[in-house]
Amino acid sequence: MEELWVILDTNFLMVPETHGVDIFSEIDRILDKKYKLIVPEAVVKELKKLKEDGSSSERKAAGIALKLIDRAEKIKSQNPADEEILKLAKEKECVVGTNDSTLKKRLRDLQTPVIYLRQRTHLDIDGMIE
Repeated sequence: MEELWVILDTNFLMVPETHGVDIFSEIDRILDKKYKLIVPEAVVKELKKLKEDGSSSERKAAGIALKLIDRAEKIKSQNPADEEILKLAKEKECVVGTNDSTLKKRLRDLQTPVIYLRQRTHLDIDGMIE
């Protein structure tokens, strides 16, 4: 059986610092199958830019997120982060971790399951995983 890809968005990777939620143990709790964490290079670029130019809380959260992405496989991307995530969602059966409401809606239109922060305390999933 092929591993399920879990694609992580910029704002999702900042959740551990901004809300104190361990996204990795929460993903383990939600998914009962083998998965691989994926971070598009465009997300890495966004995090680096936030670490340089963001507010003090964004800089701190982005710095922690950049350390956390060592647990994920980075993949090349030619598009901005959201467009790259949507492209990957169309090409491959996957789940996307994001709190971006516009991106969530677009992923729902593709019937891509979304893992998101719920009530600022835990992660939940919207959509079905085959």
